[in-house]
Amino acid sequence: MVRCLCSHSTMRKKYCSNILITLISILAFLFCAEVILRLGWQMGGWVERPIYRKSADPYLRYELVPGANSGNISVNSGGFRGPEYPIAKPPGTFRILMLGDSETLSIMLTYPETLSSQLEALLNSNSPKRHYEVLNFGVEGYNTLQELELLKKKGLKYDPDLIILNYVLNDPEPGEYYFNKSFLMRHSALTRYITYRIKKALIKRERRRLHIHSEVEHFYYLHQPKFFSHIQEAIVEMSGIARERGRKLVVVIFPTSSTAVGDFKERYPYWPLHKLVKSIPSENIIFIDLIDLFNKQGLSPQDVSINYQYNESHKNAPALSLSADYICGILKTRGLVE
Repeated sequence: MVRCLCSHSTMRKKYCSNILITLISILAFLFCAEVILRLGWQMGGWVERPIYRKSADPYLRYELVPGANSGNISVNSGGFRGPEYPIAKPPGTFRILMLGDSETLSIMLTYPETLSSQLEALLNSNSPKRHYEVLNFGVEGYNTLQELELLKKKGLKYDPDLIILNYVLNDPEPGEYYFNKSFLMRHSALTRYITYRIKKALIKRERRRLHIHSEVEHFYYLHQPKFFSHIQEAIVEMSGIARERGRKLVVVIFPTSSTAVGDFKERYPYWPLHKLVKSIPSENIIFIDLIDLFNKQGLSPQDVSINYQYNESHKNAPALSLSADYICGILKTRGLVE
């Protein structure tokens, strides 16, 4: 009987020991996987240029390198394009923060040709008493969620008096990067990697099932509720941030000027998407749709594109000059600037 009890006790100890070894092995594997992914994995969907680096913030994924120079682009010490701006806002200065993607960054244009620079020059030319600064926080490939993260992590410390969000029709892209901001998602590369792979596979399968091939099909796919709802939430959150500062959020909608677009009138395929963006419910948002300006001026996609024949939808310097004047006029009419 004693021998039987001893045998049973030994088996229990061996069983517990095996469980403990298994748990330690699993934890060791997870730890090694976490270290390897933190050091060696970078999520897809970011621009490979010398001016960019992997960001420590998993929701930004990548960011401009402070002090970097490449082609037309010079990055200041604050990590955004343009001249140096002190973090502490000088007295008598009205500071505007402009968020956006490559349309805002304008990598093919010199800095004075960018929308932010032209708007800043225009505001200062008509304001002898107040000095205006327009900070260009544009980053190629960013979607609205990244722009919100950039605003909270880097932009607000510059104490902006006005926030302008430049919206383009691929801003809900890519859907597989929409992550819940849970503790594990923010702090675990392994969790992000597994989630990314699953979402990417599901979206790839869905796009194949829906036969998404053209630009028009792609943009409408991105604006379906399950993707656009994230964009709406981000814009409403930006609006709330602006409201807390006693300001409005200005959302500037950039019409697409690719070869898929014949004109900005009846044949423009994205009218419903512009309407969808402008239907975001918030009394603290002012929408400025540049398609209204281009139609008023009788401009075609070929007129405003920097290189239409090569399917380049980014706006050229003259189009951005007209846009700066148009935006400036609306800001003054609404009493947002002097």
